[in-house]
Amino acid sequence: MNKFDSVVIGAGIGGMCAAARLTAAGQNVLLVEKSPHLGGRCSHRVKGPYTVTTGAIMIPIAKKSAITEAFDLVGAPMNMIELTGRMRYRLPSGDYDLPESGRGLLGIIEFAHDGDDEGAAALFKSFLEAMNSIPGDHETFRDWLDAKSDNANVKKLFKGFCAALMGTNPHEIPAGEFFRFLTYSSRGSRFGMAEAGNGEMMGGLADAMVGRGCTIWPSTSCLGIDIDESGVTGVRLHSRDKGEVTVLCRYVLSNTGPQRTVKLVGGRKHFSAEYLEKLDAWPHAAPIFHISFVTKKPLIEGFDGCLVFGNNKNLIYLEIPSLISPQLATDGQYLHTAFGAPSDAGTADLKRELDNTLEELKLNFPGQLDDAQYLVRARHSGDAPGMHRWAGRMMPVTTSIPNLYNVGDGATTPGTIGTEGAASSAKEAVALISGTS
Repeated sequence: MNKFDSVVIGAGIGGMCAAARLTAAGQNVLLVEKSPHLGGRCSHRVKGPYTVTTGAIMIPIAKKSAITEAFDLVGAPMNMIELTGRMRYRLPSGDYDLPESGRGLLGIIEFAHDGDDEGAAALFKSFLEAMNSIPGDHETFRDWLDAKSDNANVKKLFKGFCAALMGTNPHEIPAGEFFRFLTYSSRGSRFGMAEAGNGEMMGGLADAMVGRGCTIWPSTSCLGIDIDESGVTGVRLHSRDKGEVTVLCRYVLSNTGPQRTVKLVGGRKHFSAEYLEKLDAWPHAAPIFHISFVTKKPLIEGFDGCLVFGNNKNLIYLEIPSLISPQLATDGQYLHTAFGAPSDAGTADLKRELDNTLEELKLNFPGQLDDAQYLVRARHSGDAPGMHRWAGRMMPVTTSIPNLYNVGDGATTPGTIGTEGAASSAKEAVALISGTS
């Protein structure tokens, strides 16, 4: 019978980073993934001559990043093109590029105030005060902003900011979590894009892990997590190559999302009332709309950065990856990736709002999409949402079952989001397992 120290279920960025950290710590680790691909939505698919992301584009690359740390621990390369500071914001009145000199937060606040220097200075001061003394989570960021400003452009801009960078809207994010994120992200953060696609980057991490002794089984589904009165005992798997297999282990780290993890254990009866109360308090996932397409000309000439929209209901973000890394597309064609978000994740009409995202894209670039070839028009939701939980409404990495942990975008650590949040949850869980937290 197979026996490992730890089994990691799901090879998204959280699962990959957890397996890397455990492997670096000397554990005998099995990483299983139901699809043949590693990385989850931090991967890519090849569509003809185009390398198309499965979700993530901007990847944290600072030395302090939990992602960079995981790669470094196993000696994996990160072939990245730096994007730090290459941000453009759009309001109905026009566009604003972040200056290379910095002043990012003050700059976008001044842009939204459009000449009202006194109002911009007052709001910026309120932001600094909130970053130094984090508000409580009893109010949403929209509540906080409404109390500080009546400027309509400010609210439009931060709606786009929140949806693009945090995956949810201002009325869905606790004020405390917004300012924890702003504080965390303002401290030496750097971002990049994988030069040959996220799949190549995650493949390099997998190779380094295997070289250090990790076992990886793709195309392997988890049928269940076995427990007894002392905690985790093993997992039941079904592999395309091996059939049904039972694996014994001491620890299980689930990258499947907190709700799915409960099902894999056998249901709610195995969890404490306190844990279930947290699980039920904010059950909404955070869907995301993903549109990738190619055109004969770039929608924005010479634009090698990230455009955040504050002038739409659903469209929030656009990047032209092949202007940043030409190898991602064939000569003479330009690969674009856009994202949208529901205006209210709890009551989302995914089909209608995806259609509206496409319409808003056309309105922002009139006549330029007539010859577009669409490669992806997707609604990430259900078992594969933009996030398994809302920002600030995460589950802990620990569960009420000993040695069973959540990692990934349903258990991100406070102040972190997206890929960094998923990787940070892996860091936290492994620190608890290793006794170094």
